[in-house]
Amino acid sequence: MDPMTFPVLAAPLLGEAGRFLLNRASSVLDRWSGRVPGDEPEQIAEQPEALRIRSAELTDTRIERITQAQGALTVYLSRPELLQGDDERLRELLGQLRHDLEEVYGRGFPFGEEQRPQPGVFISQRADLVDNKQVGVRAQGIAGTAHVQVDQSAKTIGKTAEQVGAEIEGTIG
Repeated sequence: MDPMTFPVLAAPLLGEAGRFLLNRASSVLDRWSGRVPGDEPEQIAEQPEALRIRSAELTDTRIERITQAQGALTVYLSRPELLQGDDERLRELLGQLRHDLEEVYGRGFPFGEEQRPQPGVFISQRADLVDNKQVGVRAQGIAGTAHVQVDQSAKTIGKTAEQVGAEIEGTIG
């Protein structure tokens, strides 16, 4: 499934999903703007663990998309008759917003009966400078059922340095 695809949901579930995403968007924008401390975790009933924002993911482009989606989604939610599960524009809006929020929070947000693969291992590495070697995962092999997600960024990588997401010796699968 394309990560931007949003499932077709009945209007009540679509409204719940929209409100959930709208609330997360508001929370992200509050933390980004400084109205709420950026490192303050967000505890919500629907999630077993507190949500934490990965500030490195708050790019200008992403903040602009979240802000625009927040405005458009507010219109949809204020007029429930507009919430139609087969509305492609609404599903595209929700899909893009969900994708951005999943990147910001570093976790998935499935809705309804939706089955979305979740990584078994998630590695997030941020560095100002990589001067030698930074490896996200080093393994002898990966089974076909394994899920690994590596997210790395560095402001500067030295001339002889190396940033490697996964270093695997052997066959994958």
